[in-house]
Amino acid sequence: MADTDSQLARRLARGEETAFAELYDACAERLLRYLTMRLASADRAADVLQTAMLRAVKSRRRFAKVDSPAAYLFQIARNEAARLAKRLARRSEQSLTAEQMLELIDKTEDSREDVETILAALARLEEEDRELVQLKIHAGLTFREIAEITGRPQATVATRYRRALDSLRPWLMKQYQE
Repeated sequence: MADTDSQLARRLARGEETAFAELYDACAERLLRYLTMRLASADRAADVLQTAMLRAVKSRRRFAKVDSPAAYLFQIARNEAARLAKRLARRSEQSLTAEQMLELIDKTEDSREDVETILAALARLEEEDRELVQLKIHAGLTFREIAEITGRPQATVATRYRRALDSLRPWLMKQYQE
C-alpha cells in the first residue's frame, strides 16, 4: 500500500473511493485464496469478498479506529464467511468433495499429490489451528494481523501456529519418506 496504514485508515474513514481501491488491490488476491480454502468454493469466496468490501464501505468510519486496514478487512471477510457457513449448514448443503477441492487448488504450482498431502495435513488440525495456518500461509497475513482478526493475543497466535506446524511435521515427513 502506498500510504502507511494509519494514513490509509484515515482516508478510508473519510470514504475516499481511491483508498478503497487501494485496499482492494492490496488484499483481494490473498483474501480470495483464504476464502476459497475456508469455504471450499471459488464462487462463494468471490461472493463473500464482494459482501465484505460492501460492508467495509458501509462501515467506513470504523477504519479510523483500526491499526491495520487489511486486517480489519480480513476480519469482516472472516465474519461474512462464518455467516455464510452457518446459512449453508442450516440448509444442509453438502460441501465440496475432496476431488472438487483439489480442482480448485490445482491452479497452484504444487503437484496434485502435494495438494492432496497438504489437504490431508490440514484436516488433521483442529478448526482454530487450521484457520491460523490458512490465514498465515494462504492469505499471507502477519501474526499481528491474524491476532487482530481473531481477537487473540499476537503471542498466542504465533505459538499456536508454530505448534500446529510442529504437530504436522512428523506426519508430513512420514508421507514424503514413503
